[in-house]
Amino acid sequence: MSHHSTAGEPRDGGDPEPTVLFVDDERDLLEVYEALYGDDYEVLTAAGGQEALRKFDDDVDFAFLDRRMPEMSGDELLDAIRDAGYETPVGMLSAVDAEVAAPPECAVYIAKPADRGEVRAAIERHT
Repeated sequence: MSHHSTAGEPRDGGDPEPTVLFVDDERDLLEVYEALYGDDYEVLTAAGGQEALRKFDDDVDFAFLDRRMPEMSGDELLDAIRDAGYETPVGMLSAVDAEVAAPPECAVYIAKPADRGEVRAAIERHT
């Protein structure tokens, strides 16, 4: 079903669709995420840490952060989200090898290019 609800409105089943924020400095990737997941989730996108913090609120159920971004890294953004008092589960979508230890706060670490099923499974598991 490709019913596209506006923010905060429940789907026809009554359950509101989870709101997922994707943060990546590559805008074309953000468009891909919107296309892939927009039918199932309320997708928000931000092209960097500051924009992400402006868009972040209690309605966000899950956030995927790119790890390597120019003005604020995913790790720094995660710290800022926690400092703002949000307990929202956060995952990393990154081409940076996960051997560079992911912060313990990170709910899931998915290497790019991200597997669609893996992303969906992470969202389902944490929302």
